[in-house]
Amino acid sequence: MVIRTKSITLFSNKKDYKQATEDIIEQAHGHTDFKPDLVLFYATLKYNGKYQAMLDLFHEEYGDIPQIGSSVDGMIFPDDLRTDGAALVLCKDPEAKIKVQGAKEKGAIKSAKKLAQKIDCKKGAVILHFPLGHIPSAFKSAEFFAKGFYYSKMCKGTNIEKQREYAEKFADYCDKENILYIPTKVLDIFAQHTGYKVPIIGINILHTQTRFNSPSIFCNFKDIENGIAALVIEKENINAIYDDIFPDKGKTLEETKHMVYNEFTVIKEFKANFEKNVLISLDGMPPLEAVKNLIYLSEEKEKELLGHLHKGDYKVQMPYGLLFYNKKTKGVYVIGIGRFLPFDLYPLTMDVSDYSGDAVLIYESVENKLDSFISCFNNLKHNNSFIYFCIDVGVITEFGDKVFEYKNKVRTTADSNYFGIISHTPSAFIPPEFQFRNYLSESLKNIFFMSGGTNTCLEI
Repeated sequence: MVIRTKSITLFSNKKDYKQATEDIIEQAHGHTDFKPDLVLFYATLKYNGKYQAMLDLFHEEYGDIPQIGSSVDGMIFPDDLRTDGAALVLCKDPEAKIKVQGAKEKGAIKSAKKLAQKIDCKKGAVILHFPLGHIPSAFKSAEFFAKGFYYSKMCKGTNIEKQREYAEKFADYCDKENILYIPTKVLDIFAQHTGYKVPIIGINILHTQTRFNSPSIFCNFKDIENGIAALVIEKENINAIYDDIFPDKGKTLEETKHMVYNEFTVIKEFKANFEKNVLISLDGMPPLEAVKNLIYLSEEKEKELLGHLHKGDYKVQMPYGLLFYNKKTKGVYVIGIGRFLPFDLYPLTMDVSDYSGDAVLIYESVENKLDSFISCFNNLKHNNSFIYFCIDVGVITEFGDKVFEYKNKVRTTADSNYFGIISHTPSAFIPPEFQFRNYLSESLKNIFFMSGGTNTCLEI
């Protein structure tokens, strides 16, 4: 008989970080009848800048236990869905071998490679936490803007080869400063290290309302900021589920293109020029200039943007998207397009080197897809399992108060043994035996990511 993971979630949203932490610890003393084998800690931007102080207090209670977590936009736990506060999840599993490791090197990919060397997983699953995009300090943000302006300026009036050379330098800068983690690259590093045998879930952290020094990754009671952390759970019969809100991809690129025109509202086709994960131009024009008469763009100057980041009220959700076709997997990648940076070059959350230069500006309606955002729950296999899941924060902006329906939907399926993260869309490496269909979001072989509409789930 397989013993399933047992969990209890403690939550507080008291205004003062110390009071919130002490409230959670007091709840744990009164309601926990076991010594945990794993501690999960997630908190919203309400406590930004105070995470380490909270972790220090938790360390006094649970310092010898593996711990992982991050700042998030919200959480779903038994009988509640919250977008303001902090949650501590205590898990007990005597059968599982659990380990948490972290790394923070000079460079996102370098950090991922360093961490991959620290872990070993023959069975079970690996759960990664890393910032999809990290907003550094005011000083480093100003430096980032300066780099963006400089390379954008250098691209003007020069040939394509030179443009790609400058775009590559900007992409390398974003990696070196740990500003962007490219999920597909990160997942491939870990999948290769584990022999492409175990599922690897990428929790890609990015807040809808960004501010300086966010998001943060928590590893063994340390706020490692823009580092990367890995939770390794070695155990038999762990079920890893990935799904998305999109239809299946075609068997050929032409079939996929036909599906795109049926699924999305196509506004215009472009010829795209890009290098690595930096979009240089659309039809020879800077990306935002090319679409400005097709979509609404609010003008943001650098000074205004820095002011928004200081207050933490700058929103990065965008209703329009650029769609790229993957020449190798026959899938697609969609990223929101809008004025969220004050320069011309447009950083992407995907290395689009394997993608076609045929880009499409789209608008997608998800009005009738509320249930699709938690579709991973349709493929649960076990009873009494601990359900550890992640869904797209975009549901909040898309559906508003209707999202609270998830409380009952999840409770009906998972009873009272679950915890869910509401953040940017997760990514995953999923071995073929765990796949249910031909996902449109396949970016590399058996690696899946999209900038919206994905969800993941582990049954432990």
